[in-house]
Amino acid sequence: MRIKLLERQPHDIEFGIIYGGIAVLILLALRFTPVLQLLPGCMFKGLTSFPCPTCGATRAALFLAHGEIAASLSMNPLVSFCFISACLVFPYSLLAFLLHLPRPAVELSAREHMVARVGAVVLVLLNWSFLADSL
Repeated sequence: MRIKLLERQPHDIEFGIIYGGIAVLILLALRFTPVLQLLPGCMFKGLTSFPCPTCGATRAALFLAHGEIAASLSMNPLVSFCFISACLVFPYSLLAFLLHLPRPAVELSAREHMVARVGAVVLVLLNWSFLADSL
């Protein structure tokens, strides 16, 4: 694995701005609208009595929108971590874009890519296991 600083190229897609911006907009919407009253319950859990891998994601985001990080982590740790990460990356990505700052990039070998993919699947399964025990 190599970490390097890259200058922005004209064709580069700013994923930090895109995903971070979406996360910030979702949290703002959850903060100021009665979302839980508008959304139906989990269809998967209703049919199987077993939580889906994203069960609790809306409540986790809602708790984050109200600043309740511990409650958010108890609802769905993986979704909470992703939202927090996206919100932290957003300001840097926006500043790097506007001020033409170099941005960090991680270069992985083929083996490291495979390890990262397997790790992501393991994290989803561990999160799902947590949800099955807690919800």
